[in-house]
Amino acid sequence: MKQTAVDYIKEKLMCNEYWYENMTFDQIIDQAKEMEKEQIIEAYLKNHLQGCWMKNTPEEYAEQYYNETYESKTNI
Repeated sequence: MKQTAVDYIKEKLMCNEYWYENMTFDQIIDQAKEMEKEQIIEAYLKNHLQGCWMKNTPEEYAEQYYNETYESKTNI
């Protein structure tokens, strides 16, 4: 199973790995947001109906779905 964005943050902060990797807290959060985005898009693609006639590719629909649903909420 892939590591979730929350698990990634927990691992970095609990083990103080970010000190060794010279990462700032903002970099950890940005990386976790990117991981979360990829996981949401991947889940969308797995559950999207395949084989039907579509104007865009499933990846484009997934990106659009993510942007409409989550993008404005993650830019704090």
